[in-house]
Amino acid sequence: MFCVQGMDVVLTLAMRVNFRISFIHKEGVILMTRTLLDRELQGLDSQIIQLGNLVDDALAKALEALETGDLAKSGLVIEADATIDSLRAAIEEHTIRLLTLQQPLGGRDLRYLTSALSIAGDLERTGDGAAGIAQIILRMTPLRSNAATPVKVADTSPGPARDGVEITEASILRGILDLGHEARRVFQGTMEAFARRDVNAARYIWEEDDVVDVRYHLVRHDLMTMLAGARAIPALQSDALILQRATYLLWIAHKLERVADHSGNICERIVFIVEGEASMKAPQI
Repeated sequence: MFCVQGMDVVLTLAMRVNFRISFIHKEGVILMTRTLLDRELQGLDSQIIQLGNLVDDALAKALEALETGDLAKSGLVIEADATIDSLRAAIEEHTIRLLTLQQPLGGRDLRYLTSALSIAGDLERTGDGAAGIAQIILRMTPLRSNAATPVKVADTSPGPARDGVEITEASILRGILDLGHEARRVFQGTMEAFARRDVNAARYIWEEDDVVDVRYHLVRHDLMTMLAGARAIPALQSDALILQRATYLLWIAHKLERVADHSGNICERIVFIVEGEASMKAPQI
């Protein structure tokens, strides 16, 4: 009887030891998997930040080329677009690989990976906008005015802030540059908020899109005013190419306005990653 009980004790102890060894092994696998996933997520984060830096550099060069007429700089922006596209593709491949092989169960990890695809897309389209501006600058080069006197129009639209303001092509270009610098400021703030996962900054920047919209509508108003109605005939008589240039300038303004729109989309994803909420309204405490 003693021997049987002794054997039961030995077997019980052996089972406990095996369970402990098995648990440690499984726990080690879990820890190794978590460490590997964290390393992969950090690498993906670095890729997205690098993509943002490339896009910001392209925007800066495009705005400088617009201001100075530097065609070589426009060419650099167009060439850089291929690098931006390649990095976006690499980010998508990396994200899909992590979703497929790692199969993260954590809510924030899963929200981050699904959002990474959207963020990379918005960054790539922002880079496309910068390249598009550079291409327009090249197309505008043979359309530059040789007129002795530039077209000038007085803004007679109602409102004390704009009444009697003289509108020229140069003043419109200054407005577009102001729009571009504002849009770039919003973009830079968005990438900083992404790097820090700062939802408060993301919400603030998201609202800054309204400032960019106001600048865009001012530029569009001035372009329409310069070529509206009876003003178009003397303007075209003075400079036959002004209508084409005005159309290109409107395209540029629209592409710059879209920079802020894409930044707003990224801000929404930042809030979603951190809080799991789609709403940009701050949660009530």
